Amino acid sequence: MPPKDQLFLRPGPVAMNETSSPTDEHLLRCWRQQYCGGCLSQDKCSWCPFTQSCVPNDYSTQLLAPAYDENICPHWAERWEIRTHPFGCQVSTITSLASIISIVSTLVFVLLVWLSLWAIRRLRKYHGEQESGWWKVWTSGSGEESRLRVRQPRANRPQEQEPLLRT
Repeated sequence: MPPKDQLFLRPGPVAMNETSSPTDEHLLRCWRQQYCGGCLSQDKCSWCPFTQSCVPNDYSTQLLAPAYDENICPHWAERWEIRTHPFGCQVSTITSLASIISIVSTLVFVLLVWLSLWAIRRLRKYHGEQESGWWKVWTSGSGEESRLRVRQPRANRPQEQEPLLRT
């Protein structure tokens, strides 16, 4: 860092002198911003909400900057609360990651349930089972009570000895 007497800050672009580097220019460009909206409008800058500071963020995926650099924000507690360009000032990194993980895990769960049902149908079709279900609701003759009974496989059902209807 150059000595204080060699840094000249003025409104507008940062003054370049012999001792400043592009990294220093980027740092000063970000640190000059005093509110989140102005910070995120700058290229490669992110907002740390607890210290209310705009910090340089050169990572290609700015949302994951806390995973690469634990000192991305001045205070350690706000590391995962950083605000980045694609999501704006109201969404932190931890909120974004929690949402993404919950959506992906829900889709994986739905896919697993669908694959399980598909596999069960294929197995039933492969084994030649043509019945519509493994259960049936039986009602008594008067219709008073309904019961859920498990159907017996065809091979285990007693065969009809004589026809019920005679002609």
